[in-house]
Amino acid sequence: MHAGSTLFLDVGTQHDLWPGGLWPLLDEPACDQVRLLCALGCTLDVRAGGICCAHEIEPAGRPTHCVTGTHGAERVEACAARLPVRLFSLESQERPAGRAYTSYLGSGCAVAIATAPSQQAVFAHLIAGVRDAVVFGAGIEFGIAHVIEALLLARVRTHLAIDATGAADAAHAQTLLEGWKRRGVDVLTTATVERLLRRSSGH
Repeated sequence: MHAGSTLFLDVGTQHDLWPGGLWPLLDEPACDQVRLLCALGCTLDVRAGGICCAHEIEPAGRPTHCVTGTHGAERVEACAARLPVRLFSLESQERPAGRAYTSYLGSGCAVAIATAPSQQAVFAHLIAGVRDAVVFGAGIEFGIAHVIEALLLARVRTHLAIDATGAADAAHAQTLLEGWKRRGVDVLTTATVERLLRRSSGH
């Protein structure tokens, strides 16, 4: 794993999905690991991007969370990106260009990336030139599942930092994890990600 060809994909690093939020999918120990990965990515200049929830109408069967324009929908300060953030909504017809900003998809927990045409170009831009993608954040059964499926479809080597994730249903999450492992997803810890990247970068 080399910093120059690795992508950190954070999912749901938003106030409503953290402790004290409307739908807290991450506990404090997991949040600590998310913060560590975000800081590591900035230190080693790892390309970043991810998925945010941005709901105008709440998806059926899920608690109200990340309503567009509310504090709960904002990204957690500790996970501020190294470059300015640009959020591409499901309705956006804008296409990403260049590397002057960090791209986030607004598909969140609701929509699979492969089925949202407006998001496919953004995702393709995110993973261009990437050999390894490290996924972490909130919602193993939701946003994280969407990201991992899209990465597997694109044949990007996929790593899930398991200690930096959270789920609504632990049993369902475990079933998904077992299936992903069989399909080649590398489930590892934040410490292992850091060791691999620092070894390759000489830090």
